[in-house]
Amino acid sequence: MKNVFFFLFFSVTIISCTNDENSSFEINGLYTYNIPNCDNGGNPEIHCTLFVDFVDKTEASPISITGGDIVYETTYTVNNDIIKFKKTSKFNFDLSFKIINDLTLKRIEDNTIWLKEE
Repeated sequence: MKNVFFFLFFSVTIISCTNDENSSFEINGLYTYNIPNCDNGGNPEIHCTLFVDFVDKTEASPISITGGDIVYETTYTVNNDIIKFKKTSKFNFDLSFKIINDLTLKRIEDNTIWLKEE
């Protein structure tokens, strides 16, 4: 009987720790990707760093995914470990990420690794 209670207690403890760990992930912040061998030729309108700034649980702004000087904003959803951005008339891009860990995202469209700025 003691073994049954110990097993139940142990199982509940493991499950609650696992749930706490998943809920503590904080997406908010700036994630960047540095384009390899990028040469903007001195043109300040061409950027070698792409970025997404997650401002809350549903909104990202600014977003730079083209390397140009235009930035965008849109909303996103998180489903399990996938982040999907909503297309709009002002943001007509395919953009989604797989969450690797608290500091790393992998862009699904091109497999690039984006890192959280600390």
